[in-house]
Amino acid sequence: MKAKIGYPTVQEDVAVVRAMRKASGDGMAIMADYNQCLTPTEAVERLRVLDDEGLTWVEEPTLAHDYAGHAIVAHEARTPIQCGENWWGTLDMQHAIEAQASDLVMPDVMKIGGVTGWLRAATLAHAKGLLVSNHLWPEISARLLCCTPTAHWLEYADWWNPVLSEPLRIEKGMAIVGDAIGTGVDWNEDAVRRFAA
Repeated sequence: MKAKIGYPTVQEDVAVVRAMRKASGDGMAIMADYNQCLTPTEAVERLRVLDDEGLTWVEEPTLAHDYAGHAIVAHEARTPIQCGENWWGTLDMQHAIEAQASDLVMPDVMKIGGVTGWLRAATLAHAKGLLVSNHLWPEISARLLCCTPTAHWLEYADWWNPVLSEPLRIEKGMAIVGDAIGTGVDWNEDAVRRFAA
């Protein structure tokens, strides 16, 4: 489970995380996303509090392209820092890796450069032993994670299901990747027409 945080106080952030833990139980992986809303100094201060909450990761605590700022946060925090959804192309990812800006990476297949860009990103991550998750587009990302040596988590949202002929199947928390050729995405043309009207 993942929630956006970044409330006026860190105590409110902690309350959200604890509510998620209470609702889901101790076996659930819980992630938190600051959506770039903190300065590096604020992020370090908040992470000192959140480090005791057992989070799987904290995502983008400061500006996505502030690689030096993220490196400071990653160095100071015990909780892993996750970045990547706002990297445009593998050069952004390379700069972040060189700066040690993130403990984990989560490219967005659209922003990283499609399938080819993803494969390049997976190679960069593998060379540094960085775990790779995805940002959105689970229908395509699930397939790409299957060929990513350091695959970690599939970020899943069912937003596109109403316009897909066969949405990605999830069984017991696992994505079931079929044997369709290519991306595996086919549109439900009737639904597309209905929503376009």
